[in-house]
Amino acid sequence: MANDNKIGFTCGDIPLIPELKEAVLLAGADGLHRPITRVNVMEVPDVIDWVRPGEFLITSGFPFRDNPDAISDMIPALAARGVAALGIKTRRFIERIPDRALRIAEELGFPVFELPASTAFSDVVRDIMERVLVQEARELSLLQSRFQKLSQQLLHGAGIEEFLQALDGMLNNPVILVDDHDRVLLSPQAEVAAKHIGDEMTWSRLRGDSALGVSFLTVGDRRIRVYVSAVNDQYTNCLILLLEWNQEHSVVDQLTIDRVGILVGLEMMNASARKEVEAKYIDQFLQDWLTGRIVTTEDVKIRAEACGCPLEEGHGFHAGTIRWVSGKPTLKQLQQAVKRIRVRLAGHRIQATLLEGGFAFLIAVAPQENARRAVDALIAELGALADAEGSFSLCIGNRVDRVDHVHQSYQQAKKILHISAICDVREPCIDYVRLGVFRLLYMLPDAEEVREYRDRYIVPLLEYDKKNGTALLDTLKTYFKHNRNVKKTAAEMFTHYNTVNYRVERIYDLLDINAEVGDEMLQLQLAVKLHEMRPVEETGGEKGLTLSG
Repeated sequence: MANDNKIGFTCGDIPLIPELKEAVLLAGADGLHRPITRVNVMEVPDVIDWVRPGEFLITSGFPFRDNPDAISDMIPALAARGVAALGIKTRRFIERIPDRALRIAEELGFPVFELPASTAFSDVVRDIMERVLVQEARELSLLQSRFQKLSQQLLHGAGIEEFLQALDGMLNNPVILVDDHDRVLLSPQAEVAAKHIGDEMTWSRLRGDSALGVSFLTVGDRRIRVYVSAVNDQYTNCLILLLEWNQEHSVVDQLTIDRVGILVGLEMMNASARKEVEAKYIDQFLQDWLTGRIVTTEDVKIRAEACGCPLEEGHGFHAGTIRWVSGKPTLKQLQQAVKRIRVRLAGHRIQATLLEGGFAFLIAVAPQENARRAVDALIAELGALADAEGSFSLCIGNRVDRVDHVHQSYQQAKKILHISAICDVREPCIDYVRLGVFRLLYMLPDAEEVREYRDRYIVPLLEYDKKNGTALLDTLKTYFKHNRNVKKTAAEMFTHYNTVNYRVERIYDLLDINAEVGDEMLQLQLAVKLHEMRPVEETGGEKGLTLSG
């Protein structure tokens, strides 16, 4: 498709001026595409201080009558200032333009024209500026027309996808939108271009580029210009990118991208407001579903459909919650994480919400699949929120295949959270299988036999600590926590290595335990865990969490 929006009067159009039809291009043919936005007449030596970008600078040669070689020194400065081209009359004040000046102009791609001696500068200025002004009027008219069409499209309910498609057609180049969550939306041509660019390109990195405007992208052996415009306001921070894929950007193309940023910002604000309302409905639905306040399967399906997240037939579900081992995020951070997960992990069939002061999630699992892939994705996403590795665990309930049983999976996840906290199980993902024997201890009834078993080991230590002001029980807990490593126990308790050894030996003597007998050590450790779940309060032991079976 040809570019029918050729914008601007360029250096290549200079011979079209009647007064300049006999002008000869002596050097700098590579710069004939340069746009001309004004004309300046140079008849003083210090013109460099007065030139402006886009000027066609013309001279009778008078400033160089005594030193034609000065033209050679001036050309790099003119090119650096953005001057479009230089036109010089010959045969009057200078006989010819020096070869050195032409070589420099050719190297820089800076057009230098030899003007006829009969050239009337006033006619040249009038003619070029008339063309420039007419062209600018055309540019403004085209820009206004584009803006009106795109405005009407959004006003009549077209979404961002259709908006990008229309912009793609207007500019005949790919258009890319990067939204607040670094989600990339592609126009039709951008989808084709993206296949050539590959997945390694992270468009959102341009958000941190302080020099918005023209950037460059290498695709194979091809160097692509990218015009980047930012949509910044209090509600959204989007990027609009125009790729120079099919044809060169014109000034009006770039202005179009800048102007439509206003429309994109308004549409994103509207979309954000809609999402806020939708999110509240989704949150309420998930909270009611996970806690069992929706009784029937039919009601669950109706609510899910109304919230825009319909259920798929045959899928099972895992409900879960997060145990923050350290560095629990703030409420605002958790709310942002919920939004991000809904956008970025939608393909993993994961929903998240804040529930009962914690972070709850629900994973839908297709038949013959497990939740491993979704769990890994969720762990990776939450990793950016955590302050350190191992600072959180996903506590996940068993799979249920009926939508009205989801609350059972969530209740299991809550139990797993309590048990893992009590038993200090630290894994990225914890389920009943991972809890092992700790799950059995949790399920033991608060019976006399269980209390007698626990008290056999714990009461003597509590009484000894109370009488002597020692810390045998705390030492024992830490000792088992570090897999009976005395050095690590001493480090955590800020106690000397020999002191820990003495305390451990004193424990064995009080309880008449042989440390070399594995069964006796196992029974002692189980008794410690039982005490952590059901403290011996009546003997003066510290109070702790008491869990019902």
